[in-house]
Parts: sequence; C-alpha cells; structure tokens
Amino acid sequence: MEGKRLATLEQAFAELQAKDANTQHKLDILISHIPQSKNLIPSTQITSVTPKAHGLKPALPSEFDRDCTKGMAFLNSCQVYIRLCPNSFTDEQAKIVWAMSYMKAGRAAKWSVCIFRWEEQPENVGYHKFVDWEDFQDEFKREFCPVYADSAAINRLESTAYFQKSRSVDEYLDEFQDLITEARYSDPKTIVVKFHRGLDTQIQNAIATMPSGRPSDMVPTDWYTVFWTPYTKKSVCKLLMIEPNFPINPCSRAHDRHSVSFLAMHL
Repeated sequence: MEGKRLATLEQAFAELQAKDANTQHKLDILISHIPQSKNLIPSTQITSVTPKAHGLKPALPSEFDRDCTKGMAFLNSCQVYIRLCPNSFTDEQAKIVWAMSYMKAGRAAKWSVCIFRWEEQPENVGYHKFVDWEDFQDEFKREFCPVYADSAAINRLESTAYFQKSRSVDEYLDEFQDLITEARYSDPKTIVVKFHRGLDTQIQNAIATMPSGRPSDMVPTDWYTVFWTPYTKKSVCKLLMIEPNFPINPCSRAHDRHSVSFLAMHL
C-alpha cells in the first residue's frame, strides 16, 4: 500500500516538473522578445533625437481605430514623421512597431494583436510578419484603405454629384482636388474642363467674360490660383474689371458687373 502511494506521488511530481519545464520554455520565449520590443518601440527617444538636431517638432500621428476614411491620413502622418526623424528608428521593424503602437482601438487594435501573436508563435520565432516598412504599408492599405477609391472618384467626376451648387468655392475646390487625386486624372485639359463645368454658372460666366488674365485651359493650377488667393470684394472686382480702353457695349458691361458682384460674394 505504501509503495503504491509512493509511486503515485512520484508520478504527480514528474507531471509537475514537466509542466514547470513547459511554463519555463514559454517564459523564455516571451523574455527573448522583451528586449526586442523595447528597442522597437521608441517612446521618448522618438520625439527627441532628430527634432533637437534640426529644431523641428513634428506632430505625432493620431491614434487610429479602423476608420477607412482616415486610413491614408494616418499612414501619411507616420510617413512624414519617419522622414523628418529618420535617426529615431534603428531599422525597418522599428518603424513598423512604432506605427502599430498608435493602433490602440477597434479593429486596428485587434489587427495589431494578431500580428504580435503571429510573431510570438514558437515556429515563427526569429521571423517578422512584415519584411520592411513598404510591406507593412501595402498590408495596411489592403486592410484599412478603401479598395475602390479610384473608381468611386471617377464615378463622381463623371456625374454632376461633384458640382459646386450651394457650396462655397473653397469647399468645391477642396473636394475637386481630392477627387482628381483619387481618380488619378493627369490630362490637364480634362481637369480644367471638369473644374470649369462644376463651378456655379454665374461664376463660370464671370470668368468667361474676363477681358484679360483668364486662366489657361491647359494649366489647372492657374484656375486653382484664382480661388486660392484670399481676395476681398475690391480685389475681385479689380481682377475681373473691364479695362478702360476695352471696347464693350453697355449691356455686356452691366452683365460683367453683376458677375463680379456674384463672384465676390462666393469667394
């Protein structure tokens, strides 16, 4: 009887030893990752190394949850910081983990957890989920950026949905430039035609009747510049005013004055 109890105790002791060995093995794996994680996530060093050298204080990215409309903005803010502070990152993995440190909520946080779990699997020890920063960006875009943003932009530009209507010129210009970028339009003539087509009819007429200084039909930025400059009503009138010696009939002059007044109120 005593021998049976002793055998049972020895077996239980052996099982405990096996469990302890397994637990120790897992701890060793986790501990081996701790130095790497600390080195990869620059905290106070990130905001101090390069900015002190160049006198810059670049803004840190905002926290990202999963909002697809803000995916590219988050990625761009990370890219800006990395370019301004290249010495703050020891390697490509440092950039990746630093960016992931701002993914703290929603599906973005869950996505980050999955990445770290993959790297902590025993069979993946010593490997990284992403080869470099470019690889991370590509995967991030697939997960958090609109897949058909270009198609959606093209469809909007090919309809009347992007027209200015009751909006201010500033609001119209902002959306138009975003759509052109997303649609990847590059032909200057096409861009100018669409921009002019979407403007309020009376503003179109005001620009069409300019006796001189009319924006070029081949240079979109010439059209943008007309509305970028913070004109007052006085300077708008000066921009579109009929030249003193320019031959024009009274009816046309009256139409120009009406157009100038309308344009001034909408800038």
